Amino acid sequence: MRRAWRFFQDDWLLVLGALGLLVLGIGANLVKPWPLALLVDSVFGPHPLPPWLRHWIGAGPQAGLVAVLAGLVLALHAAQGALTAAQNYLAIAAGLRGLRRVRNEVFARLQRLSLRFHQGTQSGDTIYRATWDTYAFQTLFQQGFMTFCTAGLSLLLMVIVMWRLDGPLTLVAVGTAPLLFLVMRVFGREMQSRGMAAQQADSRVASLVQQCLAALPLIQSYGQEPLLLHRFGAQTAEAQHRRLRQHGAELVYWLAVSLVFAVGTAAIIGLGSHQVLAGKLTVGQLLIFLAYLSQLYDPLNQLSHVGATLSLAASGTQRVFAILDTPEEVREAPDALPLEPPGAGEAQPSAPQGACPPVADQSSSSPRRQGGRAAGLEGGLVLDSVWFGYQPEQPVLRGVSLRVPLGTTAALIGPSGAGKSTLLQLLPRFYDPAKGSVSWNGVDLRRLRLADLRRQIALVMQEPILLPGTVAENIACGQTASSEAIAAAARAAQAEPFIQRLPQGYQTVIGEGAARLSLGEKQRLNLARAFLKDAPILVLDEPATALDAESEAFVATALARLRQGRTVLVASHRPWLLGHLDMILVLDQGRVVETGAPAALEANPASYYARIRACGGAPDPPVSAP
Repeated sequence: MRRAWRFFQDDWLLVLGALGLLVLGIGANLVKPWPLALLVDSVFGPHPLPPWLRHWIGAGPQAGLVAVLAGLVLALHAAQGALTAAQNYLAIAAGLRGLRRVRNEVFARLQRLSLRFHQGTQSGDTIYRATWDTYAFQTLFQQGFMTFCTAGLSLLLMVIVMWRLDGPLTLVAVGTAPLLFLVMRVFGREMQSRGMAAQQADSRVASLVQQCLAALPLIQSYGQEPLLLHRFGAQTAEAQHRRLRQHGAELVYWLAVSLVFAVGTAAIIGLGSHQVLAGKLTVGQLLIFLAYLSQLYDPLNQLSHVGATLSLAASGTQRVFAILDTPEEVREAPDALPLEPPGAGEAQPSAPQGACPPVADQSSSSPRRQGGRAAGLEGGLVLDSVWFGYQPEQPVLRGVSLRVPLGTTAALIGPSGAGKSTLLQLLPRFYDPAKGSVSWNGVDLRRLRLADLRRQIALVMQEPILLPGTVAENIACGQTASSEAIAAAARAAQAEPFIQRLPQGYQTVIGEGAARLSLGEKQRLNLARAFLKDAPILVLDEPATALDAESEAFVATALARLRQGRTVLVASHRPWLLGHLDMILVLDQGRVVETGAPAALEANPASYYARIRACGGAPDPPVSAP
């Protein structure tokens, strides 16, 4: 609770307001039994009215006194109900605001964590933690902190009032509290451990659902439905078993709590009856005491609920804190360098012949294009003895050293598993090398501002990624751009013809997974996004894999335009994609084993295409590149 409090401390005014209403509600609750006691002792019995009440209502008929006491009961119950409702509303508002902060921080941390974390964690489990486990913080606040304050204040004030009525009976009533706390301590840890196991089992069910939905075409085509249903049934059976064990512990806990309350109530009734018979208490005072006794056990019961709630909520908060405590593998240095335009005020070189003109409105935060060069990224890419592995004992890159001058189009070829995609993912710092360095113009990427670096890179992946939303929103991808700029980017990417055939054109919602679009259409939207970003560095990771001939031709035309005037690194074996290269880098077993040039292709194309075939590329060279 101490650690979780920071998510609620900004709403301290709401919390204070709720506590103030809580005190007033407890006061009204303490006064509620007194009209009944006056009715029993002064209307039905021989005892006179208290002086303050006799002065207030005067000497009147008993019917009038009954009406006054009945009205007083109604007013007290209404006031106590209204105060409780207002207090609960403020507490719920503060709890939900804290829940929002928790979810925002968890989501922000998940975005900052490296791909190594996400690839090593089941996505269903991560989703469950970010959506459902975060509710534990609201539970901890409302049913933990606020209930503890309510029960604690009620218990304190009731003990004071009960002590003024009868000290020995109060001692008997309070004597049950140690037994209650003993029960809470005995059962608390067991309920927490069983609650954690139950949440983990539910998380595995969510993970299996997510995995099966993602692979549904494969499952259906191979007739794996019965196998997956059996596996899912086993997971749900395990979740049922874990939840049953959790609820079994809770039921035994509540049985023990009920027995403690029953012992205390029986003791009070027996001792109180003897004192009434002995003339030490009136019947009305005993009724007040018994009413307070039920109200005394109510906060004790709430405290016992707090014990169970904290035990269950602790497992959820621990799972959330496990995400928040995960160290960020890729971090920005405290003294990170900005990417600023060099030579401000100097004459800049003009764009070269054939350079691709900008298609987006450039804001002050967008990279300035200078003759195909990125302001602040003068020079070239240098990898110096780079070692990297997803598992430390299994390196994927083994001492890779290479240099790609600025404005160069370089291709990475090699067999599957050679490290091509891994090398490309080091450029936007999805990962950092374990040894060695990746630098631009002699500046290690780890010394640059992360947002500035990634703003300079347009990435086109092998599997096109689209987000739920409209076509225009997917092309813009968070950038501030006019509809004309978005349309220009789509035309440059050869995407506008199929966009215009969609029901609402650029405003068509393509949905999660973009099920309405073919693979080639999705890839052209990704290329349109790269055109709109107009970044000086283009990274292509097998952008034409699994495309049909027509889609491949569209993508080829778009890529031919997109790579002009940019520094391009492409992992591909497509001959048409490698048709206009400045250098070729051959990777094998995590090392650069050969560096070639376009002359090698022109001098001995048969040998070159034989190497491409050996690396898993196209079997035959094209007649002419698109």
